[in-house]
Amino acid sequence: MRTGPYWVMSVVCALCLGLPTAWAQKDMTKPVGQDQVDEMMGKYNLNPAFEKLGRGASNFLGGWLEVPLNIQKRYARNDAAGSLFTGALHGIFRGVLRTAVGAYEAVTFFLPYPENFAPILPTLEYFQKTPGREPLLLE
Repeated sequence: MRTGPYWVMSVVCALCLGLPTAWAQKDMTKPVGQDQVDEMMGKYNLNPAFEKLGRGASNFLGGWLEVPLNIQKRYARNDAAGSLFTGALHGIFRGVLRTAVGAYEAVTFFLPYPENFAPILPTLEYFQKTPGREPLLLE
C-alpha cells in the first residue's frame, strides 16, 4: 500500500500552511485597522509635516489660480478695462507670492516653522469648503 508517504506529505503541508496564520493571529497588540504606517505617523507625529508638504505642493502648482480669481473679484461693469487690468496685476502679484510660499513650504516641510507647521497663506477660495450649496436658480 502506497498511501503512507502521501499522508505524511499532506500533514506536513497542512502544518506549514496553518502555523503562520496561527502565529499571526496571536499578535493582537495592535488595534484593528492600524498598520505600521499609521503607527509610525502617530509615534513621530509626522502628520503636520506631511500636511505642510501637501499645502506647499498645492500652493506651488496652483499659484496661477490667483489671476482669474482676482480678476473675478475686482471686475466691475462700469469700468471693465480698468478693473480687468487691476485684477490681473493684483492676481499676478498674489500668484507669484503664493507660488514662492508654496516652494518654501514644500522644501522645508520637515521644519516646524512657522510655529507648529501653521499655514503662511490662507486657503484659496476655490478650495475652501462651504457649509452648503447655493441653488442654481435664484427665485
